[in-house]
Amino acid sequence: MSDTWSDIVALKKKQESLRERMQRRKRERQALGVSAEEVAAPSQPGPSSRSSSPVTVQPTVDLVYIDPEIEKKLLEVLCDHALTLPTDSPSLQSNVQKALNKEVSQGTVESILQKFSAQELIEIKDGGTPDGQTCVLVTSAELSKLTAVSNQLNEKDKPTASKKRKRESDSPTKNEPSVKLVTRQISTEAEADSVESLLSMPSIKEQETKKMGEEIFDLLSKPTAKEQSVVEKFKSQGNQLKEFCPHGTKEECMKMNNKDIPCEKLHFRRIINKHTDESLGDCSFLNTCFHMDTCKYVHYEIDFQRRPGSQQQQSKTDLAERGKGSEDNKVILYPPQWIQCDLRSLYMPVLGKFAVVMADPPWDIHMELPYGTMQDDEMRQLDVPSLQDEGFIFLWVTGRAMELGRECLKLWGYRRCDELIWVKTNQLQRLIRTGRTGHWLNHGKEHCLVGIKGNATAYNRGLDCDVLVAEVRETSHKPDEIYGLIERLSPGTRKIELFGRPHNVQPNWITLGNQVDGVHLLDPEVVERFKKRYPDGNLLKPSTSYKPS
Repeated sequence: MSDTWSDIVALKKKQESLRERMQRRKRERQALGVSAEEVAAPSQPGPSSRSSSPVTVQPTVDLVYIDPEIEKKLLEVLCDHALTLPTDSPSLQSNVQKALNKEVSQGTVESILQKFSAQELIEIKDGGTPDGQTCVLVTSAELSKLTAVSNQLNEKDKPTASKKRKRESDSPTKNEPSVKLVTRQISTEAEADSVESLLSMPSIKEQETKKMGEEIFDLLSKPTAKEQSVVEKFKSQGNQLKEFCPHGTKEECMKMNNKDIPCEKLHFRRIINKHTDESLGDCSFLNTCFHMDTCKYVHYEIDFQRRPGSQQQQSKTDLAERGKGSEDNKVILYPPQWIQCDLRSLYMPVLGKFAVVMADPPWDIHMELPYGTMQDDEMRQLDVPSLQDEGFIFLWVTGRAMELGRECLKLWGYRRCDELIWVKTNQLQRLIRTGRTGHWLNHGKEHCLVGIKGNATAYNRGLDCDVLVAEVRETSHKPDEIYGLIERLSPGTRKIELFGRPHNVQPNWITLGNQVDGVHLLDPEVVERFKKRYPDGNLLKPSTSYKPS
């Protein structure tokens, strides 16, 4: 586009120069015309004049005239894509004569060609015919410029036709042929705009390609019957979710909305204790504050209109009840199961194969943490590969563990296929700005690497986004939304979580960690293999000190 614009700017400059030269020629012709009239007019004899004195008559100047009709037709001939270049003036003369069906001199054609060359529409040079006569050769032509000039001439002829006929009828010399001096037919600005608009217009091929692309995009955007079925399957039933009011408290909601009652959304209530100093404002950590009993800043709690039921626990119970005795593709769904163990020494094959693995390891990120961590080599040597033949793994990472996590995925036989980001919000659903982690910047997000093993074809694609926006709770407590996302990705399959804690237990999941309570297994096959391997049920080493991050 920059080259085209440079060409247009250069064309404008040359056209300005041409216009100045044409105006100068016009003034010279006018001066020559005035001189000729003065010489031709007989001077009146004065008292001191002599009748016998000779009168010197200046020679007349022959001006070159061009018929506009011939010029227009020659322009159309040059715009013809079938014209083969180079071509000579006799050939062009013959084509114009055939088109107009009248005699056209070679000199007239060559004069018009010289005009076009001065306007830089064509390039010409002197040449000769086979019979030895001199002529003008057209070596190249700017088709876009010629087309723009031709279109401009056609547009100017339409509105001026009636005026031209009226001017011819009022003229005292009706039979005199219409001629005009060699002048510019279009203004420089109009020609430049016409060329620019012509170059910017999309071609027919471009228009067809764009239309085809839009049709393909519309076709790909429409959900298939299978996708619609999956969406309906996981669509929420009833009013299970409630939105938070952006104004926070009920008092602020009524004030901002200028109403006597608050809206139907969920609100917060300020916690004002004896030691609270309201002038200090809100606590930065809100409900995650470690010193809430003595903190002088303002804290909040959810302001329920009625006593809330444990909806999340109820949903877990419902899923567990549906899992009992249900069978989908020969996979029986069970209520939550867990094993208190040291994952560094656990014999993983006793648990069987799983479709999805999720892990939140206690990475050693070289920071002071409220729990123990595992060394990098211990993480690399975990027997994760025995848990899956094909499927997905969700691996939570942070800080320097992002590179180590990618390395572990490769060692365990996975290839990274995606990445989730958890954007952290506080209790008031605002972005976290004072995170407790980060060397140089406060971390307001966490990453979860997604790895894949094998073909993994029996999974649902495109149901969820790769960004989770959820509230921060106690240390290393990951958002519950991740379980819904994984269930929609692989519904009704066996899943396992490594380094889990009591709040992580879920229906149809087996949770492994050193902080869960004992061993709780319901799958008969797993129970049988487990008892053979661990008759006493003790899977913890005395030196175990790590805690999931």
